[in-house]
Amino acid sequence: MSLTTKRALAKSLKKLLSKRGLDKITVKDIVEDCGVNRQTFYYHFHDIYDLTEWIIQDDAENILSAELDYSDWKVGIRSVIMYIQQNRNLILNAYNSVSHEVVADYLKKLLRPYILQIVQREAKDLDRPPQEEDVDFLADMYTLMAAGIVMEWIGRRMEMQGTEERLKKLFAATDGSFCFMLNNLEKRRNT
Repeated sequence: MSLTTKRALAKSLKKLLSKRGLDKITVKDIVEDCGVNRQTFYYHFHDIYDLTEWIIQDDAENILSAELDYSDWKVGIRSVIMYIQQNRNLILNAYNSVSHEVVADYLKKLLRPYILQIVQREAKDLDRPPQEEDVDFLADMYTLMAAGIVMEWIGRRMEMQGTEERLKKLFAATDGSFCFMLNNLEKRRNT
């Protein structure tokens, strides 16, 4: 029942966000739309910002638990961008109200499995298997880079102009770089 109530409150907030900004929505608005009382809201969440953060985390967990194709990190980044576009009001309000860190953590959580998978796949092509810590480091580095690019896009209020071109540049710049960097890390270790 608790998760059902949380998701009902989340649905109400998302619905209200399609009509007005987070700063114009009250707990009273949410509970009236949802059909519960204020005590129920405060039983689950401290405030609207807490609910907003929970929605982002819950959505991230739902996306990650879905049957995803991790064979191509480009697909993962495009999936994240599509989700963000579909939830534009929620993401922009979270970005501007809650904390940039909440949104950045959400992006990193979504992107890292894709990127780790591609680094691991590329590592299989090397003559010697790389150290696990090098694979993790590279996955973290590329995750931060991809999340940073998406955060910048959100900061520009998700302007679509130039977004596809920036993605193409990111993909072109990283093509072949996973093996190159893993080899460099291995060489450095051996010197």
